[in-house]
Amino acid sequence: MSGVIVSKLDGTARGGGALSAVATTGAPIVFIGEGEKVADLEKFESDRFISRLLGMGDIRGLIDIAPESLDQEEAMRLTERMMSGRFTLNDMYKQMEMMSKIGTIDKIVSHLPSSFFGGLGAMDRKQKEEMQGNLERFRVIMDSMTEDEKNEPNILKAERIRRIARGSGVKEKNVRELLAQWNRSRKMMKGIKGQSKTTPPNEGHDE
Repeated sequence: MSGVIVSKLDGTARGGGALSAVATTGAPIVFIGEGEKVADLEKFESDRFISRLLGMGDIRGLIDIAPESLDQEEAMRLTERMMSGRFTLNDMYKQMEMMSKIGTIDKIVSHLPSSFFGGLGAMDRKQKEEMQGNLERFRVIMDSMTEDEKNEPNILKAERIRRIARGSGVKEKNVRELLAQWNRSRKMMKGIKGQSKTTPPNEGHDE
């Protein structure tokens, strides 16, 4: 046996099992992946693998899987808008488009630290599948909105929500879930911005 390929690697148990396999066979791990398709595989690097196994994430790996077609300037603009609190549904839609270019939620979350955004990086497979479904549904819902509605979500009252639900083939509660998610994201980013303003630039450093 010249090498080991570990597929469907979605938890620490399987990660530990992979290490046991290497110890038993003496063969090195060559590729790892969360799925069973060739596109799901990535080159094995021991330091990054151990980091993910310990819940520390692999941000460099996330950058590596981002396609060259990803608009870096647009990504930076969206980040700046989020951090400033000027985050609209239009921005959220573009953000979801970028995420879909990188890969599935399963693939993206697997590279995040387990503590990321209150435990997002520690989601189990069922939670990831649910989140993936929500993102796809949210994009369909936003396709039924006007530009004004996406740029000014606060104008979305009962009558507009009813129209959007009918147009996108979902329930009104799904439209409200989208608005709640947008509002949570906006408030979270405002909170991060507020913390950065109140933190002294030299905190933790002796003069």
